[in-house]
Amino acid sequence: MELLFEFDPVRSRSELLSRLHVLSGLVDWIDVPDSPVGRPRQSSPVVSCLLKSLNGVGVIAHLRTIDYSRVALWSTVRSLALCGVERVVFVRGDVAPGSTVVRDVEPEDAVMAVKRLGVSISPGLTLSLRKEPKEISRRVSVGADFYLVLNLNNETITKLSEVSRIAKASNAKVYPYLVVATRSNYDTLVRILGEGKLVTVEKALEVVASCR
Repeated sequence: MELLFEFDPVRSRSELLSRLHVLSGLVDWIDVPDSPVGRPRQSSPVVSCLLKSLNGVGVIAHLRTIDYSRVALWSTVRSLALCGVERVVFVRGDVAPGSTVVRDVEPEDAVMAVKRLGVSISPGLTLSLRKEPKEISRRVSVGADFYLVLNLNNETITKLSEVSRIAKASNAKVYPYLVVATRSNYDTLVRILGEGKLVTVEKALEVVASCR
């Protein structure tokens, strides 16, 4: 089993190094979101390249396709590969207030285009278990190398076995994604995501046991 950890935005290089030190030896991949919920943050591609240069851990960059023209997207993907970043997740992205949407490429189209580019980087997608089974099957069949599975809880975990079965048939990896609420981060996470997307530490361990 591999463990991924989402890397929160940082304000300084020293804070970034401190977090890297804490994570060293604990996780297999660091996952770098790209302006989640439409709130501007540090560039995921830039931070991903920096992380790769500082630490040997695997890095997964995110790219919001609504922010990129076709040319800019392929240029960024090639640059990530040049930095040694091994994986990229394509997400459509939420619209930031006052911003202009480009949306030249859809996430599903980006997966197939990256494979045609011939670069040494694996494309992935997110997959929400809140979707209907037919939509889940269609997305898993797109051909991504891996999927970050969202909205996993005791109510949706029954769908996970079907997702895994379809993904296994195409040699794709599946990573169930949990947002774990603790005493220190609960208020912040509820404000950003809402209580419905959070799980307690105890519940997270139950879900992990069920996945096994």
